Amino acid sequence: MARVNDSGGETCDGRIPPDSTTMKLPKVVPPKNSNEERRMKEGHIEDNNEDISYFNFPLLWWSGTFGMISLICMAVAIGGSLYTDYVPTPRQLKRGFIARYGTSVYLCNSTINFAADGLPSLLNLFELNVSGNVFFRVAVVLPMTVRIFQAYAVRNLVLLSSSIEASIPVRLLADLMPTLMMLETAALALFSIITTHFDYEDINRYCKLVFCITACVNMFATAIVTFGHLKESPKQIDAISLMVKIFSAAIFCYVAPQYFHRHQVAIRFPVCHSHLPRTVAYMEYACVVSYLLFHLSQWLDIRQMNFLVYPRTCSGECEPLDPKNFEKGARYEYCRSWEYRQRQLLGLPVLTL
Repeated sequence: MARVNDSGGETCDGRIPPDSTTMKLPKVVPPKNSNEERRMKEGHIEDNNEDISYFNFPLLWWSGTFGMISLICMAVAIGGSLYTDYVPTPRQLKRGFIARYGTSVYLCNSTINFAADGLPSLLNLFELNVSGNVFFRVAVVLPMTVRIFQAYAVRNLVLLSSSIEASIPVRLLADLMPTLMMLETAALALFSIITTHFDYEDINRYCKLVFCITACVNMFATAIVTFGHLKESPKQIDAISLMVKIFSAAIFCYVAPQYFHRHQVAIRFPVCHSHLPRTVAYMEYACVVSYLLFHLSQWLDIRQMNFLVYPRTCSGECEPLDPKNFEKGARYEYCRSWEYRQRQLLGLPVLTL
């Protein structure tokens, strides 16, 4: 408890107490507007109240569940497309043949020579096989929200790190990560839905370009931010995560522009088969594998994060899990943070949370 010295000086915590014989105790003043309320709440430290949270489970469970479903859908898309894929002969390509896409039937012919050593292209498979396209859409769209939320979680984890407080470039890159992830996932989802055969070829092309650019920038930004955070948590598993990110980002950023350039040139002509020259196909496979490894390595970054939903003392609208908590003298008697903070500064009785 604070005590007043004989000379009427300050208390041990630095506040000048009112003279109980001549002055009344100060009163809590409600804020008149939102700006005043924000000023009153300055310095308030929120209690996480995780002991009475609605939900409390590792974020890795959520990301891992959606990630595994996405990988399974991707595997089904590739397997189903390869099973139903039709590879025409060079003579059929020149003379024309009847191709099918779901219930649609169309005549396809092309003067592009069929590569003798060609390998199936995943994007071409999804363009020509409706079942593969559907599962590809599910694999891409389903984890969109989780990936964006995970980017925000990693950003907040890094910004709370004391090792990068003075590093303005790293903080700017960390703030940029969620925006880049939004653009990246949106572009990926759009070009998985919009096909070149039956939708809008130009939009498909632009979405692939946006995806390539934002994915490269996002990979390097995430790798740099993770490197800055590594000083805060110098564990071997974090070093492995960083090495995987750097290696995957280097491969993707080197191969992806070359592959997408050749892919953009190829789709200007009718796509009558899924095969590409062996070198270009290897580029595509390298893009897919490096992209998956990079984002799967982020599971190591969030392994100790928990998803919490709890009543907040600063909301002013605390939902009582137990009405007793909000009675006089109970845990959330002073739920509003501006009132709670004023009581702290004025030396009025406050229940310690």
